[in-house]
Amino acid sequence: MCIRGSSQTQNILNSFDFSAIDEMDPTLHDGNKLIFDRELQFHIRFQEKGLEAQELSSLEPIRVRVLLLGDETNPQQIKLELSSENDLFFYYQHIANDSNFKEIKKNQQLHIDFSEYAVVIIKSLNKCEKEPNQFCAIFTIFTDGLGRLEIVQTMEYKDIELIAFDFAANPEEAIRQQITFRYGALKSKLALMEGRLQDIHELVRLKNPSLLLQMQKVPQASRMSYNSSCLLYTSPSPRDRQKSRMPSSA
Repeated sequence: MCIRGSSQTQNILNSFDFSAIDEMDPTLHDGNKLIFDRELQFHIRFQEKGLEAQELSSLEPIRVRVLLLGDETNPQQIKLELSSENDLFFYYQHIANDSNFKEIKKNQQLHIDFSEYAVVIIKSLNKCEKEPNQFCAIFTIFTDGLGRLEIVQTMEYKDIELIAFDFAANPEEAIRQQITFRYGALKSKLALMEGRLQDIHELVRLKNPSLLLQMQKVPQASRMSYNSSCLLYTSPSPRDRQKSRMPSSA
């Protein structure tokens, strides 16, 4: 009986399905297909027009998504998106299609066709994740709303830029839509998890009331420890760092 109860509890924990919520992402409404979605460590720096870029910052987690419109072997458009959980207003995109890929190919000295571009992007990003001591991602934010992502290889005597992507900040309407979606999605996922937690609570109450009492005592100390650690450090957002470093225009 105890084994069956344990198995039932595990099934409850493994049964979360957020796919219906994630499919409501406004980025996917135009037929875009998500082919890469990871949180990677980036160096973030800022540069004013006519001035040198700032020194590299410490690493910050940036969510990177690659979306493809059309068939993978014959794409109509490839979109590379950057966003931050520390700053919901940090939202940049790099868009490539048949009309602008010739310029991208020329500027980056690429020897590939447009159909291979998504694969090259993903390979470059994977290098930063799998070999962080040798490859890194540097994102420079310019004051005119543009940005540039560089994938850099660290050699013994110098750093070599392997590939770079030019970005533009998303329009305000797109940012508002994305923030609204992420807020609503988080609330929906939290509601599902709270409902499942209540199911587990009821299951344990029926199967083993004494265990439930023990479970209710343990988290109290854990919550106190967690809350204390949260008070000690709050990660700054890229935009917060920009405001603190960039001189006032006044």
